[in-house]
Parts: sequence; C-alpha cells; structure tokens
Amino acid sequence: MSHDHVLISVIDAEPPGGENVPARRLDDEKWEIIRSPLYATEVASGDVIKVTNAETGGFEIIRRSGNICIQFYLCEDKGDDAQFTSDLAEDVGVLIEPLNGRIDAITAGLFSLTIPAVSGFQAIEKVFEMAVEKCPGSQWQYANVYDTVTGEPLGWWGE
Repeated sequence: MSHDHVLISVIDAEPPGGENVPARRLDDEKWEIIRSPLYATEVASGDVIKVTNAETGGFEIIRRSGNICIQFYLCEDKGDDAQFTSDLAEDVGVLIEPLNGRIDAITAGLFSLTIPAVSGFQAIEKVFEMAVEKCPGSQWQYANVYDTVTGEPLGWWGE
C-alpha cells in the first residue's frame, strides 16, 4: 500500500513541534494514520483525522480505529543505544503478538506500538510490566487513552 506522511502536532513538546506520521490521504483534509506515532499523542494507527492547520500539524479526530497507541521510553542509560532499543522492541513484539499488536516505529531510546483496545487494558499493562522489568527505569504511556489536558480517560473504547 502506498502512503504519504502527514504532519501532526506534538502538543506536549517544549518548544511545540510536529511529527511526520505515515498516513494515507483520503481527501484534501482527511488522512488515515497508518502507523502509531513516536512522539505525538491523541491518535493511533487506523484513526482518521482532519488537518485543521497544515503548518502546525493541528488536527481533529474524525473516526477512532479502536487501536491504542503505546509509547515506550527506555531507561536513561539505554536511551542512546539503538541496538538495545531494537532488541527490546523485538522482545516486546513477541509479547504483544497474542494481543494482535505490532511495533510501529523505533528510534534509539523509544518505540511505538499499536494494540487493539479489545485486547483489554489489564492484558496490555501486564505486557508492559514485563517490558519494564527487562529495562528497569523505562516508562511507557497510553498515547491516545487520556485527555492531554485533564488526564481523564477519553472513553472512546467503550463506544
């Protein structure tokens, strides 16, 4: 499948910025995200967005795919180790296969994953507890589950 990239804002970055995310253009303003982002929040693979500001990457969500984006940040002493990052991502990839999950993007110290919400939060959290045990001090986050301002659950998975 051929694709382009769409700029989406990284709202919690200082200074604010954007990330070019693999996506398929649906029309002049709408895009389907193909891979969950490494840095941007609020979206996951399969979501359809409408670009509201092409310069800043501002967007609104048109349709949720039912997927969760998870961003995994390696511990500080391994943050620059591309090989360790790749190896750990491969190990985590094996753990998320039974959840129909996949690794979407990798860079030294960080990788993003997509897991269907129907897999259940408890099963997802168990996998990432094991991943943190492999690299103590690492952290992970649900990138599209909580409101970025209030911290409240968005609740889209129950719709």
